[in-house]
Amino acid sequence: MTTSISRRTGRRRGGIHKARVALATVLLSSASWTLSPAPPAAAAPAAQPQFMLVGGTASGTIAVLRMNADGSLTKVAGSPFDVDFGLFSVALAPESRTLYATQAGTQQVTGYHIDDQGALRPVPGGEAPIDGGLPITSTLTPDGKWLYVGVGGFPGRIDAFAVGASGALTPAGSTPVPGAGLGMLPMLTTDPDGRFLRFTSALDGNLTSFAIHADGTLSPLGDSVPIGTLPVNPGYTPDGRFVYVSQEQGGAVSGFAIGADGRLTPTPGSPYAVPAMPHNAEVSTDGRRVYIPSVAAGKVSGFAIGADGALTPLPGSPYNTPLGSGPGWVLLSDDEKHLYAADVLTTNITTRVHTYDVRADGSLAPSSLPSVDTGTILSDGPVMVKTK
Repeated sequence: MTTSISRRTGRRRGGIHKARVALATVLLSSASWTLSPAPPAAAAPAAQPQFMLVGGTASGTIAVLRMNADGSLTKVAGSPFDVDFGLFSVALAPESRTLYATQAGTQQVTGYHIDDQGALRPVPGGEAPIDGGLPITSTLTPDGKWLYVGVGGFPGRIDAFAVGASGALTPAGSTPVPGAGLGMLPMLTTDPDGRFLRFTSALDGNLTSFAIHADGTLSPLGDSVPIGTLPVNPGYTPDGRFVYVSQEQGGAVSGFAIGADGRLTPTPGSPYAVPAMPHNAEVSTDGRRVYIPSVAAGKVSGFAIGADGALTPLPGSPYNTPLGSGPGWVLLSDDEKHLYAADVLTTNITTRVHTYDVRADGSLAPSSLPSVDTGTILSDGPVMVKTK
């Protein structure tokens, strides 16, 4: 009996021992798996390069400059790229890799893809002829679904195009502009929320507003608003509350508050005096500052934007540009540490981009970074953009 029990006990102990060995093996295996080096993490995708594009109206070319981390600019290989004579506008799609060049010389709009090296490639189906007038400027809705082209004529009109996923354009109708009897130099812009379109008629001195409907059609918002002498290139605060329009021959910039219904009301103290021949209006991302280049004066003005939209000059404004430079367009870097000014008129013949440091109070100081020769000629109109 004792022997039998001992044998059974031995067998149980042997079984327990084997179970312990098996458990230890599993635990060691698990520990080995847990403590083994983790597989290397997948490399983060390379940051997409950022580019600045500057068009030349007289040269019919678009320069592409790489925007470097230190604020400097470098021309990409092959720049400037040929488009066609009479380039007055460059509209960049929201995805930031497709642009549309509006060419009065050949009466068409042409789409281009921007590759990772900054080269421009034509968009298949992205060419749209414009009949019965001169296409001057174009603008895209913020969702990128609609492209509108301001066509100069007597009167002016707006041609609409549906934008396909590939960037191809499909005609979507035309809208005459009431009150634009001398609409030969139309400037088109869309509000930041994409609900309204503005047609600025430089020769008439008026701004006409339209509501944008879901199907891309337009309907006028009341009467045109008188702006002044040769109004051009409106600029908006990012929240869509205010818009500022330079009077190229009036030596002033007009400010307007934008109502919920899209209608415009002058801001207190508008218009605001600036040096001769102001061109565009570049607003900071926080909506607190606006910069205005003046071609004939060779200066850039800076203003603080009040809660009511009124403008107050920044310290030291206006700021000088290099001798012989006539700045026609200004653009802030994404971090807003730099402001870039492109010539529209210059004693150097070809357009140069000059860099300024933006101080904490918004005032400007000439940067130690060199100016860059774009190789384009007469960068007139809204022809300066940057990719994301």
